Amino acid sequence: MKTTSARRLAQAGVIAVSAAALAACGTSSHSYNVSGAPGGDGAACSRLVDAVPQKVAGHGREDSGPKGTAVWGDGDVILRCGNISDVPESAPCTSVDGVDWVVNEKKSKDGTKTVLSYGRAPAAEIAVAQRVKDKDAVVRALSPAVSRLAKQKACAKRS
Repeated sequence: MKTTSARRLAQAGVIAVSAAALAACGTSSHSYNVSGAPGGDGAACSRLVDAVPQKVAGHGREDSGPKGTAVWGDGDVILRCGNISDVPESAPCTSVDGVDWVVNEKKSKDGTKTVLSYGRAPAAEIAVAQRVKDKDAVVRALSPAVSRLAKQKACAKRS
């Protein structure tokens, strides 16, 4: 009788550990191949990430992991905030709801469009996957939140 009780106790322990492992897998966040930008853990980036909408281009927001980032639709839209300045000063820009945006040609490839806020500190970078049909709608949806970042200068060269 003691052997049967010990066996049942061991089986219950295995079941409990397995259930806990499965629960942990179900609540883990995806990385979506997102890396935080330098300075992304600052207060301004935290406020930006808190202010962005829960839905963008019909996609729900996902847990992105790194501070200063937000992701929608399985990585179809990625927002990064921080000290990002890899766009030339002479690049043409477009203003959307008071935010100047520059296309980052180096990062825009394979159908992904990447834009960077111009003249804001910290900066915001948005990468929109090829699967998203209206990429400009994504920029329009996120511009009101990005407009809260401190404006340092305006773009001189408009597209």
